[in-house]
Amino acid sequence: MGSEQTDQIQQIIAMNRQSGNTYTVKLKDIPSEFVGIPVPASGDPEKFIMDVTNMDSEDENRIIEADIAQIEYMKKN
Repeated sequence: MGSEQTDQIQQIIAMNRQSGNTYTVKLKDIPSEFVGIPVPASGDPEKFIMDVTNMDSEDENRIIEADIAQIEYMKKN
C-alpha cells in the first residue's frame, strides 16, 4: 500500500472515532475479512483497534489491534 493510501486510511479511521461507521477491513497475510468499527489506537497514530463483529459465535466479540500499514483494503458497509 502506498504512503498516500495509508494516509487516507489513517484519516478515515481518525474521523471514525466520532461517526462510528462499520467497515470491512482486510489485513495482509490474514485470509478472512474483519467487520467492525475501526478507531485509532490510543498513543500510536500508526495503529488502529477494531471491535470485530463477524466472529463465528454470536456471544464472542473480539478486539483486534493492527498497524494501519497492514490494511490491504477497507470498505464502508
